[in-house]
Amino acid sequence: MSTIILSIILIILVLYLLYTMMVALIGDAKINFKADKHSPFIVDKLTDNSISLSTLINVTNEGKQCGTIMDCYVRQLLPYEQFDGVKVEAKAELKGAPREDDYFEATLIQKQGTKEDNIDIIIRVTLTDRKGQNIRETLKKIVDIPLDIVYQHAARYPWKISKETIVLPAEEIARLANIKLDD
Repeated sequence: MSTIILSIILIILVLYLLYTMMVALIGDAKINFKADKHSPFIVDKLTDNSISLSTLINVTNEGKQCGTIMDCYVRQLLPYEQFDGVKVEAKAELKGAPREDDYFEATLIQKQGTKEDNIDIIIRVTLTDRKGQNIRETLKKIVDIPLDIVYQHAARYPWKISKETIVLPAEEIARLANIKLDD
């Protein structure tokens, strides 16, 4: 009985070592979400009660194997206690594939050195006035808005969830809305 258990453990150990060697030899995907190098925010739409902004983030695969981004969403981090003047809605979408249902469709990102070894993701943020005022008046008191970009990705490695944070500064919001912040 102990020889059978020892044989099973030995087989599992050998298979694990073979898998580890295979991955080391042929490589894996290495997804690099370049949030710190996102494009400047731009105004997509400005109305009396809301402003919609967007930025572009380049994502590269610097590895030797194809990878998949299975999901990507944005979580805004602006609690009422910090500023309750606007409702913040944010989403991520693949450039060139906008969706009305806010669903992020899984996408392949090819290995390094191929034509498709990078993709662009658009982060869209909409600020809507909660107080019945003109959005420009409300934004005079706006604060910085941190945005967590959460994405699920996989390749040869098991799927994992990663997160990057960007900040939409109050000064940038004011500049884009063409207003002066209150002191």
